[in-house]
Amino acid sequence: MAHGPVHDEHHLRLAELIERHCTAAWKKRLRGQNELLSFPKGGRIYSAGEQAERMFMVHHGRVKVIARIGQGPDRIVRLVTNGEVLGHRAIGDAPMYTASAVALTGTTVNSIPMWLFLEALRSNPAFTYHFLLFFAEEMRRLDRHMRDMMTMDVTQRVVKVLSLNMETFGFDDKVRSKLAFTLSRQDIANAAGTTYESVIRTLADLQRRRIIGLEGKEIHIRNKAGMMRLLER
Repeated sequence: MAHGPVHDEHHLRLAELIERHCTAAWKKRLRGQNELLSFPKGGRIYSAGEQAERMFMVHHGRVKVIARIGQGPDRIVRLVTNGEVLGHRAIGDAPMYTASAVALTGTTVNSIPMWLFLEALRSNPAFTYHFLLFFAEEMRRLDRHMRDMMTMDVTQRVVKVLSLNMETFGFDDKVRSKLAFTLSRQDIANAAGTTYESVIRTLADLQRRRIIGLEGKEIHIRNKAGMMRLLER
């Protein structure tokens, strides 16, 4: 059970936008076309380069979004949890997924046809407006994230990934310092643009400084304020 993911404007709740800004007829039509799909841990919801035939919203679970930036390797650029949208970056005249989405745990997603989603955008101006606001903010956040990855040192990059992990998935209900879900060390390394060995050393150093605690594969956040100060150096 998770306690309090920190959701802000970049965590789009597609169902909320539909409920607030689509007509009653469109709400009924979208519900009627919705399909609930299940994916095991490691299952690919969609892959970069595929024709984008469907839009997705996480019903229950945790997902990583992987994209290739420039000429570099594939990197984790986004973490997604319950209620959040997937596949929206594929929107266009010839929809194609520009990233891949992989289940971090057993995950169920709501799925609607892309053509129907595009028609909903054309038919509901307020829905389109608020969806575009989200899209623009996500692009700004991705730009900032990639700039940070180029200018921060290894410790700061690892801390930034831990912060994203914390904000997206929250804390355990019973042990409030423990992350509800901890990315694998390899995924932390991938998202931070560093090596597995550097992540192990950095986590050990953060534990020595009592900023985090390590319990097997689990991570506890012992000093959140201190962790955030590392990003301000």
